[in-house]
Amino acid sequence: MPHADEHLAAFCSTLPELRAAVTRQGLGKVLDDVLARVRAGHRLQEELPRLGIPADVLRGSDLVLPGMRGRPFGEVYVCPAEACARQVPREPGGPVPAERCWLRDEPLRRRRA
Repeated sequence: MPHADEHLAAFCSTLPELRAAVTRQGLGKVLDDVLARVRAGHRLQEELPRLGIPADVLRGSDLVLPGMRGRPFGEVYVCPAEACARQVPREPGGPVPAERCWLRDEPLRRRRA
């Protein structure tokens, strides 16, 4: 299923680190505004420059997200709003991933791979 914004999965997976970085730069309120606008339907690509991030930095279908190794199998956890293609695999017999949808501050939803 194609998603409306190709940047959301990469953005969401790096949001905790991004928040720490922009807070150190005094841009915490700008990030909060960007998140509110994205939740309201604005394209992330148009909002990234406000944070000093080039719009194409997260672009690319070959982007490998942290924790992803090849095609997932078994069980994966996905965006609860189906707004992006982010997938966090669960190791067979392992714990449920602690990852969240940082954009919406909700737990990821379980899905079979």
